[in-house]
Amino acid sequence: MIGRRRLIVLGALAGALTLAAAVWGATGSLTYRGCIANAGADGCEAPKRNSLGNGVGLAISPDGESLYVAGYNGTLTRLEREAATGDLSFRDCFADAGRHRCRDLPHDSLDGAGGVAISPDGASVYVTSEEPTSAITRFKVTRTGRLGYRSCLANGGGHAGARGCDKPPRNSLDSNEAIAITPDGRSAYVVSSGSDSISWFNVKATGELRYRGCVANRGKHGCRTPNHDSLGGAFDVAVSPEGESVYVASLSGDAVSRFERGPDGALDYKGCIASDGKHGCRPLKHDALGGADALAVSPDGESVYVAALRAAAVVHFIRSPSGRLNPDGCFANFGSHGCRRPLQDSLAAADGIAVSPDNRSVYVSAMSGPSINGGPGAISWFHRAGDGSLISRGCFADRGKHECEAPPLESLDSPESVGVSPDGRSVYVGSYGRAVSTFDREMQAP
Repeated sequence: MIGRRRLIVLGALAGALTLAAAVWGATGSLTYRGCIANAGADGCEAPKRNSLGNGVGLAISPDGESLYVAGYNGTLTRLEREAATGDLSFRDCFADAGRHRCRDLPHDSLDGAGGVAISPDGASVYVTSEEPTSAITRFKVTRTGRLGYRSCLANGGGHAGARGCDKPPRNSLDSNEAIAITPDGRSAYVVSSGSDSISWFNVKATGELRYRGCVANRGKHGCRTPNHDSLGGAFDVAVSPEGESVYVASLSGDAVSRFERGPDGALDYKGCIASDGKHGCRPLKHDALGGADALAVSPDGESVYVAALRAAAVVHFIRSPSGRLNPDGCFANFGSHGCRRPLQDSLAAADGIAVSPDNRSVYVSAMSGPSINGGPGAISWFHRAGDGSLISRGCFADRGKHECEAPPLESLDSPESVGVSPDGRSVYVGSYGRAVSTFDREMQAP
């Protein structure tokens, strides 16, 4: 099983921590603000419920007012975000079996939760879960921001998932890692590492997901077969800003696959790029896609960035108007794979990546400990030039590892993901250590 989720957008902190902070002196630079962690670990703010499970996924509402945190231990937490400061306060949580004094779910479909996505109108929240549930759980958001459970989908038959959930026509949802919603809100895409697949859904006006089809290596589960078996350990998915392209990062396939989205949301496989030209994909000059497990499309639609866990690397692709990807360079620890070397070797086990809304910065989280899911981790910052190329600027890491700046509180225990708030003022990092760290982001002067 390839199971280890990371965060996607946001994180948290609280209140009145007046701590000295390290600052990088350029637009997009970060200042450590604080953290929130179960039981107030490491001196962080403590939430009202210890529902921040390790291996978290994060997403922020389009209005920037709410942050949703999915925990691998079967939880979903809603935090309210203060727009002026970026600070977060606990508001509500759901948990399988009502653990941590959270609200219970009818079908206990959150075990292994890690991926979170929110509909463009902010009215629906979706959580993907790895094994053993292999489920997709849907929540509805009221006008007051209150969250309510609505339904779940899970493999049935020989691949039984959560009991009582709706069953898709095909068992293509084995260990769901991530979900992406299209900008028009009409389609949803889920990647599953156990199925080596991507499944697509129509999204009804109510937010309900209607299963429409799938693509999987070797046509498993009755899915369509791609031209290349490049979906091994499918781990992350992203949709281009105009909604015409869908990209998948494959952890064991060491590849990025491209799909063209049809008018009805159906996917047409358009090829792949892989280290060493594996699977018959286009090869890279720099074989830096080993363990590709996170990707992001820039808001201007001109670049795709991939974080590679085993390669300890970040790879940049130039995106053409047709959606085709052209490799344009990379950064990797110690300059391996023929890539450029970052200022600090802070990319070990890179597992999360985000581009700022103003297209000027790229942030990368890396577990970087002595083992996966353990030890001091790092958050690295890159300046993004006008052509999409990256310039290494610096990093934060617990205990000042890799010669990075050390945050005042050691809240970067094996980071799983990173994200930027919609207003671009805050960067959030979620960690395996049941914590979310908050950084202020320097904005461009008017």
